[in-house]
Amino acid sequence: MKPAERNLAAWLGHMEALNPASIDLGLERVREVGERMDVLKPAPVSVIVAGTNGKGSTCVCLEQILLACGRRTGCTLSPHLDSFKERVRINGIEADNATLCAAFEAVEAARGDLALTYFEYSCLATLFCFKAAAVDVAILEIGLGGRLDAFNIVDADVAVVTSIGLDHMAYLGDSCEAIGAEKAGVFRVGQHIALGAGMPNSVLTAAARATRSPMRWGEGVRLLAEHSGAGTPTWQVEVGGRRFSGIPSGALPVENCALATAAACAVDAALGKDGVDELTVRQGWSAARLPGRLEAFTADGRQWLVDVAHNPLGAAFLRTEIPRRYPQRAVVAVFGNLQDKDSGAVCQAIQGLVRHWVLVDTIGPRGLSARNLADRCGGVECSVAGDLDAGMALARSLAKPSDVILAFGSFAVAQAVRSKLTMTDVDVQQTDEAMPQTDDRAVAERKSRLIRQPCPAIKKTSPKASR
Repeated sequence: MKPAERNLAAWLGHMEALNPASIDLGLERVREVGERMDVLKPAPVSVIVAGTNGKGSTCVCLEQILLACGRRTGCTLSPHLDSFKERVRINGIEADNATLCAAFEAVEAARGDLALTYFEYSCLATLFCFKAAAVDVAILEIGLGGRLDAFNIVDADVAVVTSIGLDHMAYLGDSCEAIGAEKAGVFRVGQHIALGAGMPNSVLTAAARATRSPMRWGEGVRLLAEHSGAGTPTWQVEVGGRRFSGIPSGALPVENCALATAAACAVDAALGKDGVDELTVRQGWSAARLPGRLEAFTADGRQWLVDVAHNPLGAAFLRTEIPRRYPQRAVVAVFGNLQDKDSGAVCQAIQGLVRHWVLVDTIGPRGLSARNLADRCGGVECSVAGDLDAGMALARSLAKPSDVILAFGSFAVAQAVRSKLTMTDVDVQQTDEAMPQTDDRAVAERKSRLIRQPCPAIKKTSPKASR
């Protein structure tokens, strides 16, 4: 089939077939094609966001703050839940089929005989879309690691590292220090750098080499709870010498929104403009949404939460965040994970929150049966459902109307549950839960947990990660 005759589905099939390796780390191929396409500088200012968890939330919140400032934005998200189009956002809107197909044609014309991986191909198409749209700011979410991720062909003006935990160890190393060093590979000399809580020395040292004043969590970036009496609690964010007060909680984690605020201030500095203020921060936090990140649904009289947390660090976040959003409510968990994930540590991280576990299968080359998952999560009170439909039905029967059903684990599980919850023959409402009033002691305890969260000891495996 000629390139001009391919539709989006045909292009995606072509990308998957081009290079049999799902991961083939290295920047030589993608940089060479990027130079041919002239996309290594996709916008006047570029922001690159790395980290184990929290990247997507940070990217989307940053996008929304910048849009409120009147900036034209390009934003990447990876992986997608329902459609490839989620990966390429221009001014907050997913790219349409025609835009993506034109970008794929440009990549195909430039690559020659170089066998790009799926992610390299999509990376170059994304950069092409942003440059063609003449965006002011390109927001690039790292997919795997940082140093050798395809988006690292861009010398970004601003870099954010959200968190460091144990994941993708076959590629990034088996310690937080080693993983941090890989993610710090996105740093450049003279960059504006914002860092989340609990950074290992490898990240702190690399940031200090790149810039004299990285915005470290608790120093250059501070998040404080405010007391407004009744109603929705508000937050104060301090970035350098700037203070933004009275910011209500939105749908996404406040820590990631605070990092996004710091990155927005850095974009201002890089552009030589002054657009970020309390109003734009408030609008950005309020507008930011991301599927599969503590996404709330009410279905058949039950409160559901859907989340893509699949590693211990993500589970630890759920352990503190769900009681904050849903105090005094018991949790029934529907959980399915991939074979190369440390599911035992995931269960340990969240176990004190979950009243009963319902375990489901995941399929594919990296799939894990519910029965094998039960062996890894030994000691928890669980039911082995296997089939997802059966698991969801069992969770409904086990949950009281006052309980919360948490469906989480692999992206495939989150996507399938979302799809089933939003079927037209099911009574579903997507909800935005107001955050309860939070006192300073609770915030201090939560921040302390995040900062001191250790990398748990785990058995080394030989996983096959996917990009």
